[in-house]
Amino acid sequence: MALRDRAYNPLSYLEAGSGNVPVLLIHGNFAGKLWWRELLDKPLPQTRLVAPDLPGFGESSGGRAFAPSIPSYARALARFLDALSIDRAILVGHSFGAAVATQLALSYPGRFPGMFLISPVPPTGLDTPEYLYPILESYRYDRFGLRQALRRLMHTKVPPYLEDLVDEARRMHHTSFSGNARLLSEWNVSGRLRSYRSHVLVASGNRDDLVSPSSARATARAFPLGAYANLGSVGHSPQIEAPHLVRDLLSHLLIAINGQLPNGGPDNKW
Repeated sequence: MALRDRAYNPLSYLEAGSGNVPVLLIHGNFAGKLWWRELLDKPLPQTRLVAPDLPGFGESSGGRAFAPSIPSYARALARFLDALSIDRAILVGHSFGAAVATQLALSYPGRFPGMFLISPVPPTGLDTPEYLYPILESYRYDRFGLRQALRRLMHTKVPPYLEDLVDEARRMHHTSFSGNARLLSEWNVSGRLRSYRSHVLVASGNRDDLVSPSSARATARAFPLGAYANLGSVGHSPQIEAPHLVRDLLSHLLIAINGQLPNGGPDNKW
């Protein structure tokens, strides 16, 4: 299936697959649509994969009045789906993108019948120590430092397009380099998760230095129909390190949503 590079003003996106199940792929911080390249290269037959750059990331302009905000990212994605005439979609979010996916699902619960959260930020948010903020800001100018930071997220596989990922990260809006970390220190939707009554699959690896398996498992347990999958020795970039496992789990989630697997629960494993 050929990869299609498209744009909906103001969001740039990649699209692959011609199935009747739309899947919205939401990237993390210091990232963009290219992080989904492995999945986009081999979409599941029944899916239509859509991977946008969030506002202020990659090739998506934030506009003059841009200010980082998780609710505003979610609203932008809702408008993006409207523009593509997509009424319902499965949400797949990685890291920071899992927070955006969760915000989106809680804001429009009937529109999103399932979520796949990969190495997710906890629903209680994530505090970044103050001493790290100057380092995050320095990545605006320090390509080598940014490259090393991204490289550390990939324990088992470094893709041949790593330099493209670095270029993509450097195109973030200048307010986002430390601004998105500030957002996560204030974001907390843990009290609302029980209202989301659709399937949620959470996956993470044992060598993830940012999101531990225990944290990811706790996120799964916070949802009424949550389930957790351990991805083994991978780090914080499962969709790059083990795309075959991510693809298989997405397939299982689609089966569960169609009612062919038992309901999830605190101790359900896939």
